[in-house]
Amino acid sequence: MFESDNSNLVTLVAFCTSGLEGAVAVELRKYGYKIVYSSSGRIFFTAPLNDIPFLNMKIKSADRITILVAKFHAETFDELFAGVRSSNLNKYVEKNAKIVIEKLKITNSKLSATGAVASVAKKAMMENIGGSNESGPIYEVILLIKDNEVHLILDTTGSDSLSKRGYRIKSGKAPLRETIAAGIILLSRWSGGPLFDLFCGSGTIPIEASTLELPNVRRKYSSEEWKILKEIWKRTKRDLRDEFKAYDVNDGIIVGSDKDCKVIQIARENYRRAIEVFGSARNAEFRCSDFKDLTVFEDRAWVISNLPYGERLKGEEILSFLPKLREKFPNSNFYLLHPSGELEKLLGKASKKIRFQNSGIWTYLYMYY
Repeated sequence: MFESDNSNLVTLVAFCTSGLEGAVAVELRKYGYKIVYSSSGRIFFTAPLNDIPFLNMKIKSADRITILVAKFHAETFDELFAGVRSSNLNKYVEKNAKIVIEKLKITNSKLSATGAVASVAKKAMMENIGGSNESGPIYEVILLIKDNEVHLILDTTGSDSLSKRGYRIKSGKAPLRETIAAGIILLSRWSGGPLFDLFCGSGTIPIEASTLELPNVRRKYSSEEWKILKEIWKRTKRDLRDEFKAYDVNDGIIVGSDKDCKVIQIARENYRRAIEVFGSARNAEFRCSDFKDLTVFEDRAWVISNLPYGERLKGEEILSFLPKLREKFPNSNFYLLHPSGELEKLLGKASKKIRFQNSGIWTYLYMYY
């Protein structure tokens, strides 16, 4: 956990891709945070308020870090108004702030008219903070109502999710979101040894591996302008910059390869950009080569790949060649993404299998270790 002088614990919610909650849990526990519980795409945990900047810059598998302001039961507009009005929102939001309802989702509840719910909630929030001329910083609110239970949540990340690292200016077909790539690496329990992505496309998995421990201090986060966190953000960014100096760029082998030479050039450009964004990165190499032509790698390694399918390549073609992976990497662990449920017929029963959505497509992560 980041060394914070604020002992006031708050409940935070890390949002992530549904199905990859375990990756976020790995990261949070790594830094000493206590997880309260998790639901689909959300991990509830406790942390000092002052750790919010650290969490935004260091947690790589979450899409955003938010504050759980209030949770209450509401079946009527009066109950909704009273619950929001009596919350401790004004503990975080300054007077004259601009409050924006960023997301409103209602599931299986008596309150169903989203426009009316948003209007009532906004009025209650304005009364809660004592009114506003909206001349102050933006505070983005997430309002979730499920089974008549209301979650009033304050987003500390901003409209750009944490997946927007700032290094990917170009991508190949069907690019893997950065937070998903980081989540897969974390679930693989990669220890820094040799890592290969044999179908790297625009390089997201190797780049995420090369920068996994580095904080993203150069991008902007909405809560940087909040009165209660402004100075904490400045101090935390300054302190985390010191991590660049201690980073061993030569630690481990990271190789991304793809038979599409044009997309390898994009991967190299993205990697160079990542070094600029993060200030450093582990050494990574990008090769234009077909995985079937690779020489045998006898040492233990992590093979982590988003296997081509759909637009990238006919799925049947790539699956038919997958048994060659065992020949090329006889002593390695494999973490392979593919929407087909047939992969185990070719590689054998996976040690573990996780299903989640990747760009709207249900995908499996097959884990062999």
